[in-house]
Amino acid sequence: MTIPRRPLLLAALAAPFLSRQARAATTAIALRPGAPRTRIATRTLRGERGEAFAIAFGAQGEVRLPTWYGDGRVLRALPLAGREVLLAEFQGNRGTGVAQRLVAAIGWDDAAGLRILGIETLSFRDAQTSAASRRMTGTLEATAARDALLLRHETVLRRGRGPDLRETWTTRLAWSGAGLLAAPATPPRAGGMQRRVDAARARIHALLAAAPVTDATALDYDEAGLWAVGYAEPVS
Repeated sequence: MTIPRRPLLLAALAAPFLSRQARAATTAIALRPGAPRTRIATRTLRGERGEAFAIAFGAQGEVRLPTWYGDGRVLRALPLAGREVLLAEFQGNRGTGVAQRLVAAIGWDDAAGLRILGIETLSFRDAQTSAASRRMTGTLEATAARDALLLRHETVLRRGRGPDLRETWTTRLAWSGAGLLAAPATPPRAGGMQRRVDAARARIHALLAAAPVTDATALDYDEAGLWAVGYAEPVS
C-alpha cells in the first residue's frame, strides 16, 4: 500500500503548531497561594480593537493581549511570592524592518485579583535603514528566593563600518503578592538603552496601576514609548 506523501508532509508541518496549542490549553498554574492549581485555556478572538490572544484562568477570569495572525502564546509559569506568575508572549511594534516581541507577566494580586503585573520587551530588531541597525534580546527568570523576577537585556547597535556597540544590564522586578512588579530606580551610570527601557516601563506601569488591567488590547503602547525602545536611533 502506498501512502501519499503530501498528507504526511502537511501532518508533519502541523504537528508542532498543534502540540503548542495543546500544551497551552492544558497548562495549569498555581495562581493563588495554597489553592488548587488553575487550568488555563487559550484562544484567539476578534473584538472591537482587532485580534486578541485570550487566556482564561477558569472561574478566576480572563486576560487579553493584542495579537496579529494569532501569534500570541503562553511561555511558562515562574514561582513568585508563594504562587506562580504566567508569562505570555505577544507581538509589539511591527513593520518593514521592525519586529518586537513583548511579554506580559500575569498573576493573582492578593488585594485586587487577576491582573497584568507588568509588560516588558523580549526582543526587538530594527533594520529599517542601511545607516544603522539594532537588535535587543531579553530573558526572564525567578530569583532563588522567589521574591522577584530577573530581566536580563542585551542590545547591539551597528552603525556603518564602525565597531558594534553593546549594552547589557539586569533589572530586578520585585513582587510581594500585591500591586505590580516593582523595578528599582535607574542607576546613575545606566546606558542610554537602559534609560530608554526604564522610561517606557514607568509609563506602562502608570497605565497598569490605575486599576487592575486584564484587557491589554486597549493600552497605548506607542504613546508609552514601548514600541520605540529598540530603535537604532532614539525617537524624539
